[in-house]
Amino acid sequence: MKVLPPAVLFLEAIVVALAIPVALTVGGRDALVGWVLAALAVLLVLAAGMARSPRGVAIGSVLQVAVIASGVLLPAMLLVGLIFLGVWITALYFGAQADRIEAQHTAEAAQIARASADDARSQASEPPAAEG
Repeated sequence: MKVLPPAVLFLEAIVVALAIPVALTVGGRDALVGWVLAALAVLLVLAAGMARSPRGVAIGSVLQVAVIASGVLLPAMLLVGLIFLGVWITALYFGAQADRIEAQHTAEAAQIARASADDARSQASEPPAAEG
């Protein structure tokens, strides 16, 4: 899960940040809503930096709930939160699958490298063939 979860969180932070002017102008919400969304966007960016670790994934998952909960302040955020929750779950699934495939390929490459090294050692230790 090296690429997908951090990318999802970063894109989600951008969408949440872009919701601030919408909330303040079109939605007619007060400045507190703007500050809450700004704090949420900053937390999403910070979580994106940590999303490669299990702790970061847990924080990202909690922030998905927070984005959905921000729908109380700005109803459109409920839809945004649900969409990103689906993207988040998909990213976790395919990120884990990609990690398994990468680990399998790394193990196979290491096995091939060991076999090649063993062949080279065995050929180096054989006495030269007598000509005759």
